[in-house]
Amino acid sequence: MQTKTSSKLNKAFDSFDKLYRGCVLIGVNLFVLLFLCWSLYKGFVGFRVESNGDTTEGTVVRYEERDGGTVKAVISFDVNGESYTFTDDVASRPPRFELGEIVTVRYDRSNPNIAQIDDSPFPLWLFPSCWVAGLFVALIGVNIWGWRAWKRGEEML
Repeated sequence: MQTKTSSKLNKAFDSFDKLYRGCVLIGVNLFVLLFLCWSLYKGFVGFRVESNGDTTEGTVVRYEERDGGTVKAVISFDVNGESYTFTDDVASRPPRFELGEIVTVRYDRSNPNIAQIDDSPFPLWLFPSCWVAGLFVALIGVNIWGWRAWKRGEEML
């Protein structure tokens, strides 16, 4: 009688353990996919600004404070008599630009609200595209590793 009960209990724990491991694998996949989607978006925006963009001068008008004491510059620029502002993607401490400093802005001609500081010698889409490639490889690796660990009943984390 004792062995029958313990056998059922072991089966229940094994089932719960497999379910838990599957949920961990799904959670890790969703985490990697979230960053993959963000990188795809940033790469698309960078490509759109590069291919359909123009440059102008912008002025650093203020800072937005972030956690840890870092700041992001807020840049204002004019296109066709209208003023636009955007926040720099890079947070730094000390600020990477002085208040009132003139910076080169690359913006999308069809939608000037999409703009970035043009201070890199590389295309704006290159860095996010490298992230896409790396995250795609990571996604494949995580799934191979997770599937094997799940099948063997090993710890995933």
